[in-house]
Amino acid sequence: MPQLTGVKNLCIRTGLYRPALRLSRRLRPARLQAHLADIRLYKSLLPPSALCFDVGANIGAKSEAMLRAGGHVVAFEPSPVAQLELRARCCGEKDWTLIPAAVGAEAGIAVLYAAREAAKSSLIQGWRGDIVNTYYVPVVTLDAAIKIFGTPFFCKIDVEGWEFEVLNGLGHPIPLISFEFHLSENGITQTLSCLKRLSAFGRHYVNIAPAEACFFQFQEWWQLDEFIKWFPGDLKSTLPRYSYGGYLYGDIFVKQTHTQ
Repeated sequence: MPQLTGVKNLCIRTGLYRPALRLSRRLRPARLQAHLADIRLYKSLLPPSALCFDVGANIGAKSEAMLRAGGHVVAFEPSPVAQLELRARCCGEKDWTLIPAAVGAEAGIAVLYAAREAAKSSLIQGWRGDIVNTYYVPVVTLDAAIKIFGTPFFCKIDVEGWEFEVLNGLGHPIPLISFEFHLSENGITQTLSCLKRLSAFGRHYVNIAPAEACFFQFQEWWQLDEFIKWFPGDLKSTLPRYSYGGYLYGDIFVKQTHTQ
């Protein structure tokens, strides 16, 4: 199974994870700046006390940033390994709830293919990364979560190729959604399917954040239907300077209104 590092595991078991995380950010200013950039981005997008869904929370970096931006966060994470660090980072926060499950088109049980690097684990066999274990995990739908928690203002989706299945379990418009896209042949097809699925909810606007970046690629937001016609456009030539680990990817943000 994927392993936490010895030091990180010790910090989690002894309750020292959060102090160690703060120290790590002091010693590695780039990590602190990335965390602060996440918070600034969410503050620019979210109204006060916004309900947020963090679908594919992994170890909780985005959940933490949403909390610091003033959000109320419901995090969905199926990996029992990632959950250890996720809980250590966010458990005890009054505005944070963990749902230890995947999100999909319908409720049930699915196989999680766990990669050595937790962020590359996926419900799709042969996705990416070195698969070292498999787990049977529960699956819930966004619609079911909305019935319990209410409609979120923001839903962040990062599920390693499973994005379309997540959106297929949604029958309610959400004011702001982000999901990861990849510029591989299959990734482009998947992204267009996701965008067309969201177009069923009416007029929306689109922008892109490059890989692991906290800024938008375009100064003006595109109308969704125009973006669908254009995508992927020139992104294969304009995004390489933001590539991460050799992959061309980023996050697409889709919102209902043009006034943000």
